[in-house]
Amino acid sequence: MWRILIGIVVVGILSLMFLQPKPMPVAPQHPSPSPTITRKPTPPAQSVDVSIDTITYRVAWALVRDLSSLTLIPNFTQKRTARSLIDSDECTYVVSGGFYTKDDQPTGLFSAQGKTIRTSIPNNLLNGFFSMDQNDTASILSSPPGESVRLALQTGPILFQNGMPVKLAIRDDEFARRVGLGVMKNGSVVFFIIYDPENTWSGPKLADMPNILSKILPHLTITDAVNLDGGSASAFIRDEFSLQELTSVGSFFCIR
Repeated sequence: MWRILIGIVVVGILSLMFLQPKPMPVAPQHPSPSPTITRKPTPPAQSVDVSIDTITYRVAWALVRDLSSLTLIPNFTQKRTARSLIDSDECTYVVSGGFYTKDDQPTGLFSAQGKTIRTSIPNNLLNGFFSMDQNDTASILSSPPGESVRLALQTGPILFQNGMPVKLAIRDDEFARRVGLGVMKNGSVVFFIIYDPENTWSGPKLADMPNILSKILPHLTITDAVNLDGGSASAFIRDEFSLQELTSVGSFFCIR
């Protein structure tokens, strides 16, 4: 009899063990992250979108009315960044300047801060000369300026001349971010950068720049314009708008 009672007790205990409900899984303490929403950057002030061959490019610019505030800074060996000029309060606006060679020399005439680093060199592509005289009058010419200049830079090609676009034929042309400067009808200087708003390192072909500039004449009365160094060696910092360089820039235009 006692064996039967023991068996009943054992069966009861086992039944209780296996029939108890399993605990519910605990919810994770940290919820899964929400999906990231990518938004296109808001167009900066003083900019306009221009379409060329179904591609839309953005043109942003910076006006310089007080030309006494404009200087040209050599950076061939110093290797400073555009941002460092802003952070050190040396400049309010910064724009990359002209081209330079593999041995860190300007590719043509370069005169700034009372010193001429290099004289002009004949070049069919770099056929423009931007200069400012001692009275702070700005010019873009197809020949070297006189000696009495405050600053001078050989660059190119010339994009606009006497209010008209210049037709360009560029060998091995490619898409890249572009920078240039123009002299306006009222004598002011305007710096501009042209880029793809979807990819700020990309932009138009060089041969398309005159056509793009002609489309923004309602916004800027440019009479003469010339191309500056672009692509990875281009920089443009103005107010809240900043496109910085990827590789070293040979020179900077500094607006104080």
